[in-house]
Order: sequence, then C-alpha cells, then structure tokens
Amino acid sequence: MKSIVWTAALVLSIMAASAAHAQTTLHTWMDAKGRLHITDTPPPPDAKIKEVVRHTEPTPAEAGQLQDPQQQRVEARRDEQRQNEMEEALRRAREADDQARAAVQRAEEQTQQAIDYRKRFGNTTSRRQDFKYKIRAEEEKAIQAQAEAQRAVERAQALSEEARTAGGPATPPTP
Repeated sequence: MKSIVWTAALVLSIMAASAAHAQTTLHTWMDAKGRLHITDTPPPPDAKIKEVVRHTEPTPAEAGQLQDPQQQRVEARRDEQRQNEMEEALRRAREADDQARAAVQRAEEQTQQAIDYRKRFGNTTSRRQDFKYKIRAEEEKAIQAQAEAQRAVERAQALSEEARTAGGPATPPTP
C-alpha cells in the first residue's frame, strides 16, 4: 500500500514537472522482480505490464475552455454588452441618416417653394413691392430648412463615425 502511494505521488510529481514540455510520455512497467517503474524511456521488451501515458499541454483554445465557468459567464456578458452597444450605435446612425435624408428633402422642397413664390408674386415691380415680406419670409424658411438639413447631416456623420468606432459597418449618410 505504501509503495502505491509513493508511486502515485511520483507519477503526479513527474507529470507536474513535465508540464513545461509540450508533450510528455510516461511509461509504467513492472520488472521481473515485481517492482513498478515509471520512466520517460520505453520499457525493456521483457517487462510484464506496459502502460503509456501521454500528456499534452492544452492549446490556448483548450485552456480557454478550462477557465473558470464564472469567468466565462462574465466574458460572455461583456461580449453581449459590446454587441448590444454596437447594434445600438448602428441603429442610431441609421436613424440619423434617415432623418438627414428627410431634412434634405424638406429643404429642397422649401427652396423650390420659395423660388415658385418669388416667380408668382415677384414678376412685376409693384407686385414685388406688395409681396416683398411674404417673399422674404419664404426665402428665410428655405434658409432655415437648409440649415436644419446641414445639422442633420452633420449629426448623421458623427453617429456613423461613432458606430464605425464601435465596430459596426455603418453606411455614411448620403443626403
């Protein structure tokens, strides 16, 4: 019984000492006198019991699988959180892009309306004089709509860049 304990301790210590090697092979055999031998060299051909134990260092992927399960859960939560943040940034960028497109469309419509208003009410000097405040008001609405569209485009570009830095393939706004 004592020799089995010593043998087991010897096997464990050899395996621990050989952990630095990528692959270790241990041979366990009994000689003719009944003594147990554990060596890293092959046993002689007349040995009674032959057992070969191969120990291979785990690859980085296998070592990752052997990590503490709690650590794996924490990393999985972090990965999920990063993924959610990236998706949210991408959603905001797309939404801002849609808003920028709509603002540009409104600005174009308002500009066209101001041009039409000027043509309709500014074709003569007297009419231009009578409707100058209305014409000016329409032109100012167009200028405000263009400024709003410019701010929307800039916001969409900023959110698109934020989504790109978060790792998401955001499409740049093209108003």
